[in-house]
Amino acid sequence: MKLDVSNALSHPGQEYLFSGLQAIADQEISGDTVRIDDCAVEGVFLSDEDGNISVRGKLKTIAHAHCANCLEDAQAEVENEFDEVFHRNGDQEDNEIFAYEGHEILLDKLVMSYAVMALPIRFLCREDCPGFEYRDPEAVPSEPGVQYPFAGLQQLLQDNEEV
Repeated sequence: MKLDVSNALSHPGQEYLFSGLQAIADQEISGDTVRIDDCAVEGVFLSDEDGNISVRGKLKTIAHAHCANCLEDAQAEVENEFDEVFHRNGDQEDNEIFAYEGHEILLDKLVMSYAVMALPIRFLCREDCPGFEYRDPEAVPSEPGVQYPFAGLQQLLQDNEEV
């Protein structure tokens, strides 16, 4: 999403409204791929005497990942507010600041950053998701040639209980 800030640069201190959609690429977070729908973004921007542009507003979207308990598909509403300054002629490769050149500001980096910061720590398919059902290792029929990695630990537990 691009903002044309030419009017704001001509009239410092005057606020200008904006709204639109911003696409966000899939994000790899803690070993899981999180897909984020297009973000609805709205807010205001204004310039100062030095040509720096203040942008504040809010974003709203839906994020999709796997449930932390059962690995089924899960989704979460994501909302966040932002208030940042884009520095005129700043280093666009610097990840510590937002910078712009000319008369357009790209909001992709800002929206992605604030959307990811608002993601839940754990995605759940539903609030009361029980996760995987506990399986009794003795109830699993043994198949020839199949090894169960925790069978030895189960035997140690049973031996320990008999003592």
